[in-house]
Amino acid sequence: MIGKLKDYAQKACNDYMKMLKPFTQIELVQLKHAKATQLDEVSLKQEAHQVLTHLKESDYVVLLDQGGKEFDSVSFAQHLSQLRLQRPSVTFVVGGPFGVDSSLKNRADELLSLSKMTFTHQLTVVVLFEQLFRAFKIIHGQRYHY
Repeated sequence: MIGKLKDYAQKACNDYMKMLKPFTQIELVQLKHAKATQLDEVSLKQEAHQVLTHLKESDYVVLLDQGGKEFDSVSFAQHLSQLRLQRPSVTFVVGGPFGVDSSLKNRADELLSLSKMTFTHQLTVVVLFEQLFRAFKIIHGQRYHY
């Protein structure tokens, strides 16, 4: 993700990473966001470059984007299960507060939307982790409604 998580979001992500540990290997990489205070093409390119240098050619890249495909939880679990059979690594990318450069969208194998609503990138990461946890519970035939 672009940016550093605030304490509340970091704590939630740490909790989800612990819960995901029995199901999969997961890592949260937080990259510096550009110092821009508004949409700035140069800053978006710098952020994209940071992300692109962390990606492997074999990674299946899912970019979170408001125009991406939406899933319900069961369909997302099925989709994730299929992706994991096809690729050794699935990488989710969350951009910064001003979006992402087109080079990052071009590298993405898929665009994913968590909702038609807009969330901060902080909250987006927490919701993504929650949905990943729920997906793995579904994949493993465990209860996922609490």
